[in-house]
Amino acid sequence: PHAAAPELSALLARSMDFKGQFWCERFFQVLVVLFGLAGFAVGYMKQDFRVTFQFLSAGGGISAVICLPDWPWWNRNPVSWIPYDSEEEEEEEEEEPAKPKKEKNKEKKKKSQKAQ
Repeated sequence: PHAAAPELSALLARSMDFKGQFWCERFFQVLVVLFGLAGFAVGYMKQDFRVTFQFLSAGGGISAVICLPDWPWWNRNPVSWIPYDSEEEEEEEEEEPAKPKKEKNKEKKKKSQKAQ
């Protein structure tokens, strides 16, 4: 076993947060456009489409290496989820038995008419 294996598995177990997704996508778009513009300019000056394609390929490859893995810098604003309490849900189910939707709607109408 290699010493890098735990680090690699920890890196793969990460997930990108919402701000990280936004900035990752923006970085990808900017990088591809910049490489595309540079490739177009150089290809136009050399009159060689292959150079343009090589620039676009390099931009796509570099952006894939930077944007596809969930690098730690894409997870600087992790989402803190509200804790789930299954006991509250069970208590609510015990207190109020399940009623059909029609009965619930009738009760809501009666309450709103009484309030008026």
